[in-house]
Amino acid sequence: MGSETGKIGKTVGAGNARVATGLTVALAIAVAAVILPKLALSGAVARILTTQALELGLSLGAIAVFGRGRFANYGFRLPRPDRHWSAALAGWMPIGLTALGLGTLATAAMLACGGKGNPLVRELTFPQVILFVWIFSSTIEEVFTRGFLQSHIASAGEPRLGPRFLRIGRAALISAAFFAAMHLVLLLSHTDAVTVVIILLFTFSVGLLAAHQRERTGSLVPAIGVHMLANVGGVFGGIVYAIIAMLSGGAVPGR
Repeated sequence: MGSETGKIGKTVGAGNARVATGLTVALAIAVAAVILPKLALSGAVARILTTQALELGLSLGAIAVFGRGRFANYGFRLPRPDRHWSAALAGWMPIGLTALGLGTLATAAMLACGGKGNPLVRELTFPQVILFVWIFSSTIEEVFTRGFLQSHIASAGEPRLGPRFLRIGRAALISAAFFAAMHLVLLLSHTDAVTVVIILLFTFSVGLLAAHQRERTGSLVPAIGVHMLANVGGVFGGIVYAIIAMLSGGAVPGR
């Protein structure tokens, strides 16, 4: 009995140590890659490119060091082949549509409540949004938060939290919360309170969805897909809101 209790204590202690290490390293990466470029550089494109390059490079470096180069354990693999690809794709469709809907709802709600949106993104052209936000940010942020952080602190047998259809482990929940907290950097750009609050709620929700997919499939691919569709939905929500505003005779956002 005593030996079993000792083993459990060691397992819990090791798990807590991994959480502490993972969060410390993730915080250092976030400061270096997300916060410093906003303080040191001017211009949306320069800031975004610097942030993305640093975030990707530091995340891959952390995986190489702490994961000893075992990138497959950090999600760099295709989803587990537990069923035919067509069935897997069909099963993923509701998740993808949920992500798209979350992005649409977040932007529409933000505009309806008087939010102005992310000032950095507003400086980008539409092709730049596609490249830097939809593709690069979606991929790189998942490599960081679901690839390094979630994978590093995950442990076997950790308790599942949440409703039956979206039960996730502690590591997934922490990665979602950290992903949302990263966006507090918007406060440095004097972003309005409505935008900050809605983006925090949006990123936490998307983070939970992406973390669930990462945990369930063992791969970053579905998580990146969730993130991309959520960002696409964010733009789509703005279009929908503008159309409704024009048809109702209200003011079009940005004018």
